[in-house]
Amino acid sequence: MQRKYGISDAILLETADTIIGYLENDINQFTTFDPAEFPTTFINTVKQKVTDAFIEGGDTFSKTQLKVQTGMVNKEMDNCKTYMEDLKYWVKKSFIDHPAIQQQFGVNRFGEIFGSQPRLIQFMESLSHTIHTHRAELVATGTPVTLLDQAEPLSTALRDANTTQENLKGNRTITTESRIIHLNSLYDLLRKIEDAAGLIYRNEEAKKNLYRISVNQNSSV
Repeated sequence: MQRKYGISDAILLETADTIIGYLENDINQFTTFDPAEFPTTFINTVKQKVTDAFIEGGDTFSKTQLKVQTGMVNKEMDNCKTYMEDLKYWVKKSFIDHPAIQQQFGVNRFGEIFGSQPRLIQFMESLSHTIHTHRAELVATGTPVTLLDQAEPLSTALRDANTTQENLKGNRTITTESRIIHLNSLYDLLRKIEDAAGLIYRNEEAKKNLYRISVNQNSSV
């Protein structure tokens, strides 16, 4: 979905607010010119479109939401890393002569495991099973039971944070498209006002300029 306007969303909304201010004083002249296109309720239609667009929050709001959630994912990844570093000590102690088992627990594989979110999620999902398989040996060497029990909740927290992040990414695409459609329709209304003003105020250049989108944009900047 492409924007019909060559200005930012924020400037378009500010321009619409400015034009609405002029239109409130002149709506009767527009209604007289073309009552079908500009009934007295027309101004309320434009106002509502602007209000709805502000409520949507704009792309900056979506980016902020995604940034916050990305921070949550990073936090959960850091929690997993700290946990793995603690667990590593006990795994090496419990299986000092069993490098294959150490590999199962991610020892000497941190770079690979933490190379991507999906890979870390997959590893954390399997870690609880690995701990269950070797739990007796770990407990026998003094590994804190509370440490062994942390793997599953950490895995769940990471997976949930990642799912929320991915959902936000997908929803942002849908929301952005919907917002562009909405703002394009607002732009169409502003163009209709501008075109009508060009005829209504044919001999009043200053007045006509009040309704020009490009002029309002420049003065706003």
